[in-house]
Amino acid sequence: MLSIADMPIPVRTLGLALRPERDLADALGQVFAWAEDHEVGLVGVEGDARLHDAVARRPEALLAEDCDVVLALGGDGTMLGALRVAAPHGVPVLGVNLGTLGYLTEVDATHLHGALAALQRGAYTIERRSGLILAAREDIAAQAAYNDVVLTRVPGRGQAALALYVDGELLARYASDGVITATPQGSTAYAFAAGGPLVSPRAHGMIVMPDAPAGLFNRAVVLADGESLGIQVLPTSAPVSIERDGQLLGHAEPGARLEITVRPAAARVVRVHPGGFAERARRKLGITDPAGLADFDLAGHER
Repeated sequence: MLSIADMPIPVRTLGLALRPERDLADALGQVFAWAEDHEVGLVGVEGDARLHDAVARRPEALLAEDCDVVLALGGDGTMLGALRVAAPHGVPVLGVNLGTLGYLTEVDATHLHGALAALQRGAYTIERRSGLILAAREDIAAQAAYNDVVLTRVPGRGQAALALYVDGELLARYASDGVITATPQGSTAYAFAAGGPLVSPRAHGMIVMPDAPAGLFNRAVVLADGESLGIQVLPTSAPVSIERDGQLLGHAEPGARLEITVRPAAARVVRVHPGGFAERARRKLGITDPAGLADFDLAGHER
């Protein structure tokens, strides 16, 4: 059952999250004209010279406040940044890909006009996404991640030696390049490149993926909501860097311990495309069938 927060409404106030230092004149021109035609208020980040005078300006942390939807114009990095801004306010995000792959984004630039029309009519759906919470440390405040939290060895300093604990119980110790903890949405990013599973973004939980481990344990582990992952940097380890959604947060020395938990329904995204998880995975990841099966199903019937 949908909650009130997940019920789509005709958009009257739209926040704009823009890829930094990118010429977005064509896309912004469409947005400005659409907003004027349909009397939709626009809100942007203060200090951005790409916005015209009719756009209200706010500090980035308050961009999504009182907005119906935040529109992310850029790529996956812009989408993740928009989620960090919008999630604390419970505002859904629509991603528009203006780059190459843009797996997290919903539409590409050629379909922006149709996406804006869907927002104006309230003809869209809202899906929830899980997040990860990295507990606060002495040098790093608590952090929310919508793709992944990664511990990785510092180049030139040797391997990372890590111990993984689930709810305080030891799971495994290994030497590796590091460990990737991903949301289901983030399963298609670093975790997927390291050999992890492809997980529907509508699922809830945490994917734990060793990165190039040396030893017998080399499998991904999926944890449920309510389970916590503890990561100890062993005394024999090289220092490791800590990254959140591709951004460097700091470093952990041997002996350090980190705690990561799942936050269900941490963020919301807008869907205007009729396809589901399988269609999007095939389209975005370029999944193709073997030549022998491309034109026939398994019973031998021609398609």
